[in-house]
Amino acid sequence: MVSGRKKERKFQKLLNEFSVYIRSLVYRYQLERLGLDPEDLLQEIRLKLWKIIVDEKNIRNPASYIKKVVESAVIDQIRKIRREEEVYLSEQQKLISELDPRPVNTPAPSGTLKQSVLKAADRLMDSRRTVVKLYLLNMSLPEIAAYLNYTEAKTRNLLYRGLADLKDIIKKMGLEDEII
Repeated sequence: MVSGRKKERKFQKLLNEFSVYIRSLVYRYQLERLGLDPEDLLQEIRLKLWKIIVDEKNIRNPASYIKKVVESAVIDQIRKIRREEEVYLSEQQKLISELDPRPVNTPAPSGTLKQSVLKAADRLMDSRRTVVKLYLLNMSLPEIAAYLNYTEAKTRNLLYRGLADLKDIIKKMGLEDEII
């Protein structure tokens, strides 16, 4: 069994020897484009390496082993992002399902401004209605396009035309004073 100080020295030696290599591997993945901070990932890798030292694993080829640790840490972070995105999308789908359009003939209960805008949005044509409602749920154009499997140009076109139609409907309903 190795003492605590020897483990610390072994860990520091490993970091000193391979810190540039680890950093180059991490930055090679361009994690900023995924919204990840490379420094957070570097810290995660240091923790994994410390755990390996504490568990007294015998590493025959440190460079190869470190590369696998970096790759697994990157994959773990990407999986975490995907899980968070799935939760986000499922919550949005839940909100969308709660906004099911009512038939145009069915009067909506008068009340809040939100209900009035939703009532007006229900009068839009189907393709524009869906895009406008997703936009009202604070989804961005790229998110809406991906969700509906449309091109961004088509999504933008439907959104702008839908918002223009929504504005006209709101004026006809006499709600423009409440919204502005």
